[in-house]
Amino acid sequence: MAVRNIAVTDTLETFRTEFNALAANDFGDIAGLTGSISATNLVDAMNETISIATSTAGFTIADDTSTTQLVGGGETLTVKGTANQIQTVVSATDTLTLSFPSTVSINQDINISRNVTANGSLHTLGTIEISGNTLRSTDSTRINVNDTFRANAFESQTGLLTIDETSGFGRISTTRSDNIMVFSAIPAFQGTSVIFEGATPDAHETTLTVTEPTADRTITFPDITGTVVTSGDTGSVTSTMILNGTISTDDIADDQISEAKVADDAIGQDQLKTVVNLQILNSSGGVLKSIFGAGA
Repeated sequence: MAVRNIAVTDTLETFRTEFNALAANDFGDIAGLTGSISATNLVDAMNETISIATSTAGFTIADDTSTTQLVGGGETLTVKGTANQIQTVVSATDTLTLSFPSTVSINQDINISRNVTANGSLHTLGTIEISGNTLRSTDSTRINVNDTFRANAFESQTGLLTIDETSGFGRISTTRSDNIMVFSAIPAFQGTSVIFEGATPDAHETTLTVTEPTADRTITFPDITGTVVTSGDTGSVTSTMILNGTISTDDIADDQISEAKVADDAIGQDQLKTVVNLQILNSSGGVLKSIFGAGA
């Protein structure tokens, strides 16, 4: 705003000219003002004036609770970040950069509706820690899963025991050289059959089955290497498997030993139940021939 001076000796025309210039050029033409003051007192008028001025020379900031703060011309907006939450960097020209540090602490619940990608080697969610491809609990030695948990394969800590179905069927196997799996307790299998698959998954299996027990039964395998003989076997029992005196007459059905099964001269008088001696004599009473036969 310019300062205009009217001397005491100036004429009325000079006063009129200077006043018109002051109103039109220094203060501005009132017809050109876009805003208007509606207040009827000085304080409200000043507030309206500040509002009009800051609409072009300042700005207003607001948070998610609708709390507002006016930043006027010449004032400074300071953005402060809490440790482990937000980092702020002001750079030229008129640039404010907000970023998260490598370690972020969140003290309230958050809802994320998009995928989250976390770059780094160690992540902790509550008491669950993810380190690379290792998942563990930080406060115990067990992780509880309340729903069905599926995986391509399950493997013990040392890899000796594996539960795997990637080969086309469920397989429980061990990497021990002797293929031994030890149960610390007696396992009870419910059902009537246990089915064994061979090395190749195909349509042929061996089924071990039991008749419905009516009492507790015990089947004992002998402490010896060999072949278990079944009732349908026709070639596994050899002569070395039969000891003297182990087969009684009750074990042989009637008329089951044919003449062809008896070797020549294999039956003597000792094998006959009752021996009858038939003798052929000569004229002098000497024995020419003795014939032994079974008696009554």
